Amino acid sequence: MSVRFDPHAVSTPTDVALPLPPRMPRLPPAHIARMRLSERLLADDCRLRLLCAPAGFGKSVLINECVRQKPGDTHLLWLDLGGRACSIDELLKRLCACLGRDPEQGLEPEASLILLLERVARPLWIVLDDYPRAPAPQLDACIDRLLDVPNESVRWWVSSRRQPPWKLPRLILQGDLHEVQAEALALNAEELRRLLLEHRLVVTETLFQQLLQGSEGWPAGVCLMLLHADEQALRERLAAGTPLLRDYVQREILDEQAEDVRQALVSLACVPRFSAQLCRHLFEGQREGLFEALKTRQLFMRATDNCGEWFRLWRPLAMILPLMAVQAPTQVHVRACQWFAARGDMRDAVEHALKAGQPDVAANFLQRYGQEQLLIDDNVSYFLKWRAEMPQDLFGSTTRLIILHGWALILAARLDEAEECLLELGRFFPQPDARRQVQLLAHWQALHGFLARLRGEPQAREYCLQALEALPEHAWAQRVLCCQVLTQQAMAEGQGELAQQYNNQGMRLARLKGSALYEAMLSIDRIQLLELDGELDRAVSVLDESLEILRGQVRHSPIIGRLQLLKGHLLACMGLDDEAGDAYRCGRLEAEMCADAYAFFGYVGQAELAARRHMFASAYQWLHEAERLAQWRHVPESRFRGIFQLVSGLACLHRGELAAARNTFQQITSVYAGGRYLSPSGFYELLPRVRRYQALIELLEGRADQASAQLQGLIDEHQLRQHPLLACECRFTLAEALHGDGRYAEAEQVMRKALDEAARQGLVKPLYELQQRHPQWLARVLPGGGSLRERLLRQAQQAPVAQESGEPSLSDRELTVLRLIAQGCSNQEIAEQLFISLHTVKTHARRINSKLGISRRTQAVALAKARGWL
Repeated sequence: MSVRFDPHAVSTPTDVALPLPPRMPRLPPAHIARMRLSERLLADDCRLRLLCAPAGFGKSVLINECVRQKPGDTHLLWLDLGGRACSIDELLKRLCACLGRDPEQGLEPEASLILLLERVARPLWIVLDDYPRAPAPQLDACIDRLLDVPNESVRWWVSSRRQPPWKLPRLILQGDLHEVQAEALALNAEELRRLLLEHRLVVTETLFQQLLQGSEGWPAGVCLMLLHADEQALRERLAAGTPLLRDYVQREILDEQAEDVRQALVSLACVPRFSAQLCRHLFEGQREGLFEALKTRQLFMRATDNCGEWFRLWRPLAMILPLMAVQAPTQVHVRACQWFAARGDMRDAVEHALKAGQPDVAANFLQRYGQEQLLIDDNVSYFLKWRAEMPQDLFGSTTRLIILHGWALILAARLDEAEECLLELGRFFPQPDARRQVQLLAHWQALHGFLARLRGEPQAREYCLQALEALPEHAWAQRVLCCQVLTQQAMAEGQGELAQQYNNQGMRLARLKGSALYEAMLSIDRIQLLELDGELDRAVSVLDESLEILRGQVRHSPIIGRLQLLKGHLLACMGLDDEAGDAYRCGRLEAEMCADAYAFFGYVGQAELAARRHMFASAYQWLHEAERLAQWRHVPESRFRGIFQLVSGLACLHRGELAAARNTFQQITSVYAGGRYLSPSGFYELLPRVRRYQALIELLEGRADQASAQLQGLIDEHQLRQHPLLACECRFTLAEALHGDGRYAEAEQVMRKALDEAARQGLVKPLYELQQRHPQWLARVLPGGGSLRERLLRQAQQAPVAQESGEPSLSDRELTVLRLIAQGCSNQEIAEQLFISLHTVKTHARRINSKLGISRRTQAVALAKARGWL
């Protein structure tokens, strides 16, 4: 068909659909459409679409995919520059050929181009594929001016490995630029799955994640790895690459770089993280600004922090470059080791010393490894890895290394191995003098005490008390840990006041040394004391405060994970199941990232939530995962003795399998009831909960009178130990037992009292059992709509109910304050023991006086003793 052109306007009849140019490349085999990108590019009506990314990110393919969807009346000029400079004259000739007219006579090429573009009337897309990789000043300046041509019919599509020096900020402000960079061009999970389907390849989820993360979504790298691959071949290629992939990296990436940049890349491929200062140390004597030269190449570096200080090499390069190196970069590791050691970063210093083949240097650096560092990130895993990599005699050559190894094993809950480690200290006895003999023995006692506590052995207290008498002043971290053991031991024995004293002692020492990590670790015990005291809201508040402080100090820590797991437990007690599930998940992920065995509690918590919702298959799956984790981490059964059985028995109880539940709970009491073992850390209410469930089984099997007697005994015991939360739980079950025994008026009275206590404490968990078995009774005593928590909160807002005798009612916290006043504690001492402010203590004291109608502390104590409250 012949087309005539207006001499003053470049256009064609609107009813003609213009074909694609014959030189336009075809789409590659196994191509997958990337609609998340193409739809946005096509929808955005802007003057310039710039795809700027390194080699192999599919820039040309994406533009190809887009222009195949161009409107039928749109001219298309596809100019493949091949990464080389293009003359302005050539650009003019190609554009004239596309539009079917000759260049203007007597004008310079650039002026002719501007005139030509000004006269374009029909839509025109100009594609500059693979824009020059090296600076091309003449072409850069020309295109910059052409982008200013005020013709809405002209649109530019440019793919480039470097960002052209055009006036891009102005285009952004005008809304005339749509830029796509490497991060957006990387394959996401959904696109990678479709690409695997195109290659008819099915892989495990683990291998899929390894491919996604290892390639960082680099399309060229993924396609070259998938070429003629099965699952086993792909697994091997992820570790060693392929000849084709190495050749691609050499030709498309390395050959374009200057020699010093290539050498720097090979060196940095061996360094997990680096900064500008480290690079200057590594490449001392080379050209100035080498780091900046690397940083301008967006392909090579990825930031690892929010401050832009630390970087890592792009993962595909970090994997492939060491395979292409002709010699091991020993000198790089030596220099990196020196640099990290000089700035006190022992973890990286040890890593580089071992990679440099200098285990004796690594052992020397480990002598300076602070015990507190074991509580940051996954340093415990690294420490145990170093132990496996270093010679046996070298790692056990000093008492310092053995003690650190023992603490690392204890934190990893590998208790049997920790005990074997303690035996190695025996080789260093006797010491040269009595002082060092006593101090080394104290270190052994501290380790043995912590180990005994984790196993639930009562001897833990004696070990730690003896250690505290002899530990030197500089061993403050071990002293803090001994205080924690004594706190937990007292909690497990139901001695709340003694636990508070030990916790205060450890907290003061941690604060004196400015250790946010140890303070947060001790806060876990403090929060659990508040829980047993029935102060759930206060416990969550203290927990959130501890998390905020700790996150200001470190990015990741096992302590952060443990706090989040504890938050999940508290929220579950308060009836906030969805929030509790989120907290359990976050805590479990944090603990797993830090290789902390406490991730176990995340699985157990999710199992208990699932059982409460009658999702029994899910509950048993969570328990299975918890058991698998314990086995994988080499955690002995003694560490979590009873916890598996507790949740498993609870699931049986919810399902109505009373015989199975009774048998499971009996196994727990046979272990713990005799005093041979104490409840594990974090589950201090293990035995009280089991006893309540055993009484509940008696009730459900028709023995309501026996259940009532058992529950009343439990309530008296919990009140004696000042555990109002456990007493409240038992009171709900006692009300149910009295109701089942036909003592309805008494049951109603006990139920009302339990509701008042639960409302003050914010305790919702016992109500779920009542809702399951007695929904009508619960609806009557706790009326209104909404969730159980909302109904209980409304109960808390009602006026306080007088006690049976007509005496004024004191809250659980006010009774606790009154008991401490009776012991002769000052307001400041009460504040420290209860972890509340001095102002709050004074407020409680005023309320006590007001309710009792007296004005002095001595009168309040005398009245409380007369009424039997103390």
